[in-house]
Amino acid sequence: MSSPFSPDFFANNRRRLQAVLPTDVPIVLTANGILQRGADSPFPFSQDANFWYLTGISEPDVTVVIDGQREFLVAPIREGARATFDGEVDEQALSSISGISEVINESAGWKRLDELLGKTGRVATLAPAPNYIEQYGMYSNPARLRLQQRLRKHVTELDIIDMRTELARLRMIKQPVELAAMQKAIDITGMSLTDAFKNRGSYKYEYELEAEIAAGFRRRGASGHSFEPIVAGGKRACTLHYIANNGELNANELVVVDVGAEYDQYAADITRTIALNKPTTRQQAVYDAVLDVQEHAAQLLQPGIMLSRYEQQVADYMAKTLKRLGLIKRANDVRTYFPHATSHFLGLNVHDVGDYEQPLQVGCVLTVEPGIYIPEEGIGIRIEDDVRITENGAQFMSADLPRKLF
Repeated sequence: MSSPFSPDFFANNRRRLQAVLPTDVPIVLTANGILQRGADSPFPFSQDANFWYLTGISEPDVTVVIDGQREFLVAPIREGARATFDGEVDEQALSSISGISEVINESAGWKRLDELLGKTGRVATLAPAPNYIEQYGMYSNPARLRLQQRLRKHVTELDIIDMRTELARLRMIKQPVELAAMQKAIDITGMSLTDAFKNRGSYKYEYELEAEIAAGFRRRGASGHSFEPIVAGGKRACTLHYIANNGELNANELVVVDVGAEYDQYAADITRTIALNKPTTRQQAVYDAVLDVQEHAAQLLQPGIMLSRYEQQVADYMAKTLKRLGLIKRANDVRTYFPHATSHFLGLNVHDVGDYEQPLQVGCVLTVEPGIYIPEEGIGIRIEDDVRITENGAQFMSADLPRKLF
């Protein structure tokens, strides 16, 4: 299947990045590396989204160098058993995909980099994340850190410019070809959920529903999930990133299904809360409250609004809602039952990059996902849709998927 992303798309992204950086600073980026799963088995490879955005390359361990009008790729050398098992690097394919004509091997590439950086004394790249990201309880891919260490080893007094903000600002405004890929991912997600929910009464375990959704993604052309799927029944839905998906489904409980297909590298992210049987009066009341907050939040999203102001406005509205439900008495307690933000950027990553200190612009794509979680009542409800910011406000890209409890 041919990709809608042409070499011109990636070349244009490189030119746009150069335009917002100092003209005399070369740019060096690395692909992600392969991560060990256990013994000699790797995890499935996932490319660094920034590297893909500039090159379209899905191979590990490649480096791109952009120096004014001159640009080249540094390809890893695979020999012996590695070449036998993984195949040799197809340099012609790297060139064809990226639109970068010159591809050289690692030995020659770093020799050229030595000469280039020795002259400039400066380089623009992406600062590495901490080795262990405490907030998320996970280790980061070491590729960026390895690149930075190699750069400093070759040029010890190198001035390294971090360009994460510049790239985030570029990526937060989606181009037409990106919006088309995202719409496809969203449509696949919606159709797969619609089909899976038709048999909602037949699932005995969460994983059965998860499997049906995954099959729907693949049948419709998605590469798979854009993130670990969440299928959480009853009280388990109050754990926001519950991914075990092995609990028994109770017909009297609600089920939160938070999933997204990945299509042509781009992510969808949609949540529906469903009842397996006719919901109770309380369950319906809480669901209707979440839906009302979501609709209010979507109306607030306009070009020019700051996300920090928007989030505060949604939290204020949610506080009034929680008071009506009898859950809180003070507005300051809103986070007891609504512990997360309402929106995040969406794109190459499900939690995509973007500059949260900049006002929203036409072309931004975000989620709108309020939720209410009441562990003491065994109720967790979240409704999430993907929206595109237009001149007239938020346009629901997932509008074809009904928002109903039963």
